[in-house]
Amino acid sequence: MKMNSATISWQQIRSLTEQCTWRERRSGLQRSGFNPPQDAVKPTQKPYYMRAITSKGEVISGQVITLKVYTQLHQRMVKFTESNQIRRIRDYLILEIDGIRVVTH
Repeated sequence: MKMNSATISWQQIRSLTEQCTWRERRSGLQRSGFNPPQDAVKPTQKPYYMRAITSKGEVISGQVITLKVYTQLHQRMVKFTESNQIRRIRDYLILEIDGIRVVTH
């Protein structure tokens, strides 16, 4: 059976969800990556579109920013940009990130 869109494992979610941009203090150049240094100027996180299922079975979707990651529990705290609602999402319940399906099995 042919797949129409690319799929990734839920363990590779970090490369899509935790991207930041910041300016270096010394050179003034804009950089991007996962962990900005402590002396970075204006660190901001890149928002992304996420669709996930809650533990009660509801499908939620929207533009979000990752606030905190719980690596041991495979969970992340996200903030929806439109409603400013903060939720804790389990990584294995995420269905789609920026149009890329996430394989959860």
